[in-house]
Amino acid sequence: MRLDGLRSWLMVLCLVTCLAAPSGAEEARVLTLDEAIATALGENPGMTVADAAIEISQSQVRAAQSAWYPEIYTRLIFPFIGRESGFFLDQMIWDFGRTSNRVKSSKAQLSGTRFDGETAKEELILDTTVSFYNVLSWQHASAARERKVEEFRRRLELKEAFYEAGRAGKADVTKAEVDLGNARLELNTAENELEAAKASLLNAMGIDGAFNYILADEESYDKIDMNIEKSIDTALDNRPELKSLKAKEAAMNADLSAAQKEYFPTLFGRTAYRFKGEGAETPGFIAGVGLELNIFDGFKKNAGIQNARAQLRRSQAELETKKTEVESEIRKLHRDLRLAEQNIAVTEETRKSSEETLALARERYRLERASEVELAEAESIYSTANAAYKQAIYNYRITAARLERAVGGGGDIDQ
Repeated sequence: MRLDGLRSWLMVLCLVTCLAAPSGAEEARVLTLDEAIATALGENPGMTVADAAIEISQSQVRAAQSAWYPEIYTRLIFPFIGRESGFFLDQMIWDFGRTSNRVKSSKAQLSGTRFDGETAKEELILDTTVSFYNVLSWQHASAARERKVEEFRRRLELKEAFYEAGRAGKADVTKAEVDLGNARLELNTAENELEAAKASLLNAMGIDGAFNYILADEESYDKIDMNIEKSIDTALDNRPELKSLKAKEAAMNADLSAAQKEYFPTLFGRTAYRFKGEGAETPGFIAGVGLELNIFDGFKKNAGIQNARAQLRRSQAELETKKTEVESEIRKLHRDLRLAEQNIAVTEETRKSSEETLALARERYRLERASEVELAEAESIYSTANAAYKQAIYNYRITAARLERAVGGGGDIDQ
């Protein structure tokens, strides 16, 4: 009875302790790559910057178009003696294409800004993808190095036992200690890289705080059939950076035309209602057409034309340079993708072999024909081989994502 009562009291005590204890950290949730990308596009401040840049360009278009609309203003002066007061309306009638070219330039700049926004979006998707797979890669690498630490720890224990029994020298123990220390250093490096990869993923997703996710991992991968020339042609048509540079080239052309038109006069109309001041003895409307021509401005117009031509040449050179870079990038990524596929085949064979060795070691250990050290070594070898195989898959996925980005996001890179 005393024992039953004690057990009941202990159960009640445990229950009260559990209820009184503060709740632990929030449970980690599973995060897929698609969810990570969606979060990044919604939360990363870089997307806000891109949207704001588009709004700024839109306002510049409206500012350029404002020259087509009448300007209404009033002038009230006191005292009125010898001064003119009234309401005035000025309307530009014709400026030989200066305004139309400025509007054309601002619209082209707006188009370029939108393509810059697409570039930022594609770069963010790629950064999120790379960070996502880097986290998975370093998770497997850390696990493999933990196994290696365990293996060398058991080896050290065995060497120490042999040394005490007089079957091993002090040098053997020292070597085992050094091997264990190196394994721990490798584990520390892997854990540090894992934390850095987690921070990079959180930064891409635009999230502050601790990393509280379990990343969804799939061993399969989609093989890509490569056609280099088709990929290059598609990239030259699809890359938003190239589209942006083409739009900026069009803007520079329009700016040059507008600068050249500065030598021509401006034809404008004015309507006014004057009620006080010289020339307005009686309130009334006046209207007329005027011609404005700047005869000399200290070579300002000439400098503007020179600047516009230089800007145009630079824009054209940037476009040609980018085309060359895109072609070189795609050729390299095709080579990298082929190498990544070969690495998957090699590491898969190694993993299969190490898996068979591990199964044999476990059976031998069960039959008491193998030591703990032999089993730990087989587990370490398999964990390392498995991490290498996973790394090869992640490298392939990352390279495929880079190639898709290089071709132009939604571009077709298949045969």
